[in-house]
Amino acid sequence: MRNTLFICSLLICFTAFAQHPEKGRQRQGKPNVERPDFSPEQIAELKTKKLTLMLDLSEAQQKKISQLELEAAKSRKSMMEERKRGEKPSDEERFNKKSEMLDRQIAHKNSMKSILNKEQYEKWEKSVIAKGKRRKGQRRQGGKGERRG
Repeated sequence: MRNTLFICSLLICFTAFAQHPEKGRQRQGKPNVERPDFSPEQIAELKTKKLTLMLDLSEAQQKKISQLELEAAKSRKSMMEERKRGEKPSDEERFNKKSEMLDRQIAHKNSMKSILNKEQYEKWEKSVIAKGKRRKGQRRQGGKGERRG
């Protein structure tokens, strides 16, 4: 009986010490590092360069995509600043914002379709779909999932 109580108390102690009270990345042993606060111009430049590497864009395509990405980055930046204000939107406002966001995504996709050739557009679309699937998997897992290749 004494041995059983001793073993149970040890198990309880080990379980209590195994819990991590920190939240976020620190729980996984990684430091909680904030994202850099890039300007919309810097974001547009980085995205354009990534797309240039991925899709082998011409100079004219790079200029058009740079403008498109700059507009998108400015829009995202303004939306993030609105969210930081801390005001909780009503259901109607949420619906309108979601609808506007989807309209912007449709317009962005149509613009990309007009700028890129058929092969480039198909490759870009596959990468966007794959990115969306990874994000959904991460949300389900409650954080960053396993990175593949």
